[in-house]
Amino acid sequence: MFGMRLTQLRKQRGLTQNDVAKILGIARTTYSSYEQGRRSPDVDIQNKIADYFNVSLDYLHGREKTDDYLLTEKQLRVASHIDDVLVEEQLEEIIHYIEFMKQKKQK
Repeated sequence: MFGMRLTQLRKQRGLTQNDVAKILGIARTTYSSYEQGRRSPDVDIQNKIADYFNVSLDYLHGREKTDDYLLTEKQLRVASHIDDVLVEEQLEEIIHYIEFMKQKKQK
């Protein structure tokens, strides 16, 4: 389960195995073995993975049934338009608008 979730999260963000390996400070072959289930990362690397992808360790290990961490294709398209050129105030406005749209849908 760990390797499958790791692969899903990486691909969802459009990253290569080499990209994630660099982020974690490990060899690509080591990272690849995590996705393939041939090796398990130590606790420090597991925590780095969870922190980077903003998921829980329970999710990575299949103890949470929800896939709420995985974005839909539309959500990914929206997220791809939000980049570092936006200032904090603009990001807050976007978040408020998203919350408004969620509430509107519930009514």
